[in-house]
Amino acid sequence: MSHDTQALLQAVSAELGDIATGVKSAGDLMGEVMSHLSAQNRLSYMARIQSFDVLVQRLEALSGLSGALSREQPLDSALAALPLAEMAERLQEAAHRGSPKAPAANAQDTVQTSGELHLFD
Repeated sequence: MSHDTQALLQAVSAELGDIATGVKSAGDLMGEVMSHLSAQNRLSYMARIQSFDVLVQRLEALSGLSGALSREQPLDSALAALPLAEMAERLQEAAHRGSPKAPAANAQDTVQTSGELHLFD
């Protein structure tokens, strides 16, 4: 990876971290505003306010991924370290889209697709 790409990934990581901090602050502010609402009104907004937490987690995960890649961590290791399993799965799939499939271990494995179980040859 060239130094320019590393520097770019590090800058993206920092930007995502800053955005995550801003979203967290906005979520905290909304929590303060909600404390002034009646209990009934507060419940109707609670799920929407919790979406701020999800956004922060996703931004922090992407920031961590960009940072890991900027330090030349292997792609699969960086993706496996993501704390959000669904995001890791989506990004893993995207990263390997179009990759050649691994060859079969041997020809016999590819022939036995009928569902028969052979314990001994």
